[in-house]
This record gives sequence, structure tokens and C-alpha cells, in this order.
Amino acid sequence: MRRGDSDESLSYQSRADDRFFVISTAVLPFLAQAAYIFDVFYYHTHSSHASTGYGGLLSSILSVFFYLQYCVPLRSRYVCFFYHCSLWILSEVGTIGHVIFYTKESGTLHVVLYILWGLIDSIYFACLIYCRVFSKHYGLRVHMPIKQEHLFSFISRLELILAIFIPIFLDSHHIKLTRDNIAFYILFDFFAESYSRFAGVRMKTILYIFVVTVTASVTTEWIHIAKHEKIFDIASLICELVAACFCYSLIVMQFFPSNFKSKKRRKCKRSRKLLPRSSINTIQLSDNHTDDQTSTDTNSENVSYF
Repeated sequence: MRRGDSDESLSYQSRADDRFFVISTAVLPFLAQAAYIFDVFYYHTHSSHASTGYGGLLSSILSVFFYLQYCVPLRSRYVCFFYHCSLWILSEVGTIGHVIFYTKESGTLHVVLYILWGLIDSIYFACLIYCRVFSKHYGLRVHMPIKQEHLFSFISRLELILAIFIPIFLDSHHIKLTRDNIAFYILFDFFAESYSRFAGVRMKTILYIFVVTVTASVTTEWIHIAKHEKIFDIASLICELVAACFCYSLIVMQFFPSNFKSKKRRKCKRSRKLLPRSSINTIQLSDNHTDDQTSTDTNSENVSYF
């Protein structure tokens, strides 16, 4: 395992000393997708689902780990390609299952929504595989890595969400399917930790819109639960789909160094405020050299591997 910039990639010691954490980051996305497939076929194949209301509690809770696959450290291009392709296939199996069953039930709206989900997921996986496998700068730096404390934070938040959603999912008056807005609610707080390192307005704007759409999705979902009006359920599903687009955009954009401020550049920026004007030109020359070196070393020094 190798390490790069301690501010922008995972610490060598923190990962080498905890093999369980490293392995769990690779396994949990598969568990999330297995739960999704199970919930899809359980809901559509059991006629008793209408008496319980259960339609996706397990996959809704675990879906947050599916979105963390982007930072799984894999050394081999072939292993990385197989890993993400396997997750994409599992994702499409569940989505196609929804499309087939809703087609039989004449649920046109849900058919359209799940077709769009499948298309968006496919585009995301294509971008992810390009960044991690086929890019000429193989091994692009992970700028928003997950650490041990993040994993425990996710679990603690999920415990609170479970206490809220278990009564809803088990209520026979509310038929609930897998919802990703639970994962998005947890993720936007995780992404916001890197806000101070975003360079320019693109990443910041996407994060703000992501937060707004997730909030809208959760709000309209609760209104639907309270008033039982279909229009709010539709609005929640659409907002969730839009939120997924911005979530995927954030994940893909964080692979590119130009969207983030480097640690050395931030230090130089602070030093400019303290140094006399005659020293600024020297600092600028140093910045240019640092930028060239960073772009050259992106391929080999700035990502951690198994």
C-alpha cells in the first residue's frame, strides 16, 4: 500500500493498521447491492407485501455504502474494472427487475423513473471506470476519501434513521420502496467536510444544489406520508433522481485535481497575507513549480492501494 498527500488521500498508517476497515470498504457496496436485489424481488414476488408495507428498508439503510465504492483502493486495473463492472451489473439487475414487474402492473410512471435510474447509473459507472481504469493518469487522487471515523459516523446516523423509518416501513398503510434520499442525507454532510478545499464555484454550486434537492425529496416524502397525496410522492421521486445526478457529479469531479486546492497552495495563500510584497513573486514561481510537480505525480504518488 502506498500513500500520497496526507491532506488529500488516506493516511498510510490509518489504513495499514486496520485491515478490517480496508476490506469492509470493498465488501459493503456488494452487501448494499445484494440487499437492493433482495428487496426488489421480495416486494414484487410476495403477495403478502401489501399487509406489511415493507418494500425496501434493508436496501434503503445500506444504500449509503454503495456510493462509497469510488474510494476503494485497488492496485490492478483489471481488478478495479471487474470490481466496478460487477457492482454495475448488480445495480442494473435490481433496476431491470423493477422495470419488468412495473411493466406487468402497468405502472408507467415507475417504469420511466427506473429506466432513467438505470441510464444515470450506467453513465456514472462509465465515468468512474474511465477515471479509475482507462484514464492516462491512472490512479487519479481520491480527494474525498472515507476514513474510519466516517464509517462509524455513518453507522451512528443510520441507527437514528432506523428508529424513525422502521415504523413507517412496517406500517401497512404506507407502501415504501428503496429510497436513496436516506443515503444522500448522510453523504452531503460527508461531502461538506471538503468544502473549504473546493477550487472555484463549480464544486460548491453542485454541492449546494445537491443539498437542496435532497432536502426537497425528504420534505415531499414526509408530506406524502402525512397527507397521502400522490403528487408529493411523485415530486419526492423526481427530486431524488435529480439529487442522484448531482451526487454522481460530485464523486466524478473530485477525481480531478483542478477542482481542489492543494495543501501547499493553501499554505502559500496564507503566507501571502503575512509576507511583504517583494516576496510575492518568489512565492508565485514556487506555486507554478508545485503545480507542475503535482500534475506529474498524480499518477504515482497520490492514491492509496491494497
